[in-house]
Amino acid sequence: MLVGQVAPALFSADATGAGFAAGSALLVRADNSRTETNLARYDSASGKFVALPIDVGGANDQVYLTLYGTGIKNRSGLANVKIKIGGVDVAADYAGAQGFFVGLDQINVKVPRSLLGRGEVDVSLTVDGKVANTIKVNVK
Repeated sequence: MLVGQVAPALFSADATGAGFAAGSALLVRADNSRTETNLARYDSASGKFVALPIDVGGANDQVYLTLYGTGIKNRSGLANVKIKIGGVDVAADYAGAQGFFVGLDQINVKVPRSLLGRGEVDVSLTVDGKVANTIKVNVK
């Protein structure tokens, strides 16, 4: 058995690795006010996790996603972290240790305005050529 430097995996809210992303969205408005929301919540009526739509705000606002996973922090370089949201290439602003929980890694990305109104989209991650599982987010 070979042990690699990275073995990326993204966490989903329902712990299946295939559902809605475990993480949060931070909306930074032009006046620097901030609103942070989870990407999913448990709906007791349906008995499953549902996506909370990501508000991309106005034309001068910015939205950042924080996604959680594992097997990412030993990457060779930030440039080798490839993320796609709804098929759109997105640069990682950070990809490494979460900082508080051992073994938990974090990825921070800015959501491009071109995703406005796209609804439920896939999030894919490749680190040093290794592909992680695909999860979903909902862009309002």
